[in-house]
Amino acid sequence: MPATGVVAAGTAPSCRAGPRPKLRRPSTPGAALLATAGALLLRLSGRPSCGRVFASPQATQANSAEKQRQNSSRQSLAGAPCQPLRSSHSGRAQATHRMRLPGMKALAGGEQAGAAFALAALSSFFNGSFPVCARIPKGPALDPVLFNGLVCCGVFLSSLLVPVLFGTPFVFTLGGFLGGSLFVFAALFSFVAIPRAGLATAQAVWSCSAILVAFGWGAFGPAEVAAPVVDAQLCGAALALLVAGALIIVNCDAIAQRFSTDVKDDMTSSLNPSSDSDGQESKTSTGDRAAGIASAMAVGLFGGSVLVPFKFIPPESAGLLALPSFGLGALIAGTLVTAAYWKVIKKEEGLPPAPAGDAVLAGLASGLLWNTGNVCSIIAQSPPFSLPYGIAYPILQCALFFGGLWGIFAFKEIQGKAIGVFGAGALTLAGGIVLLSLYGPGA
Repeated sequence: MPATGVVAAGTAPSCRAGPRPKLRRPSTPGAALLATAGALLLRLSGRPSCGRVFASPQATQANSAEKQRQNSSRQSLAGAPCQPLRSSHSGRAQATHRMRLPGMKALAGGEQAGAAFALAALSSFFNGSFPVCARIPKGPALDPVLFNGLVCCGVFLSSLLVPVLFGTPFVFTLGGFLGGSLFVFAALFSFVAIPRAGLATAQAVWSCSAILVAFGWGAFGPAEVAAPVVDAQLCGAALALLVAGALIIVNCDAIAQRFSTDVKDDMTSSLNPSSDSDGQESKTSTGDRAAGIASAMAVGLFGGSVLVPFKFIPPESAGLLALPSFGLGALIAGTLVTAAYWKVIKKEEGLPPAPAGDAVLAGLASGLLWNTGNVCSIIAQSPPFSLPYGIAYPILQCALFFGGLWGIFAFKEIQGKAIGVFGAGALTLAGGIVLLSLYGPGA
């Protein structure tokens, strides 16, 4: 009588953990005898007892159904498919890979965070360096508002370079346009504040207010801008250090003079009011000073909100894609502000006189430097870095530190013990930045 099922003692199995699948009993005595003999030979030869079975179609179908049932039961209990047994070497390699993977991810995340903070620091450097270009012209000083119009032209022209350098298309976004307009009004109110409140007071007020406004957007603003604060108390300490550091840096010369009697009378600082501005401050009325302080607060309000409209731009048009629209907004708003100043405030007839060539170059270079810092801040807040607004923009507003470095090393305006006071302010500022980066919005 022909056999309908034979057990092969040949090929090595792909063993699975768990109970051995049960085979259907052969339907004929000959098949049962052959199956028993084959199983005995397998056991005597030392081969795994879960060898591959060559059986009749009925037995094969029954075995397949039984295996599927057992695998499904194991998956439901273990939550994952039952995997074939692997060699110990493979297991050790996989275990090593699993142990290294979190460390590799942490290292990659740390590198991205470091790059994001480096970009934020660069944005602060360029933001503190662009006013230096105003010292390039050798002739008579250009009206500050007219110079600001040239800066806006520089921002516009440099924004047109971004699609060429980064390979992005030219698109128009309303958020980018509004951001450029905010930049112009921040610069405008700075020129209103300085003659009424004095340089030191005005710069201290707008630096502190810009830090607070940027943090406020990042912590309490709309969902598109805000991120959860890790620790409110330590965030408060970070803001206190930032504000204190800004006040120390701005008034480093006056603080040094108060605690020292051997400071030269002619020592001046670009971050401290000059003797002319001191006299102007003493002569200004209370109303003018109040207007100057209010204007300085407006500088902080507009300056700390420049990139907020970018957060409402659709992702497919956000980031550097919105920068040409930013430049267009700066150009149009800057032209309108300059024309209104010339006609309404100055009450001049005709067009402003053509500035000298070096003044034009200085204004365009100033706009280029500021917009370079703006690009760094945009990249830091965009994927893959995604530095929260409440951290990136307060760091950008610490630009007065880099302005002070220019005053120390390039123009020799901060000298003597004032340098030590400046260093103390810089350390205070750095402590605030570290705390904000660890416990601020979205840290």
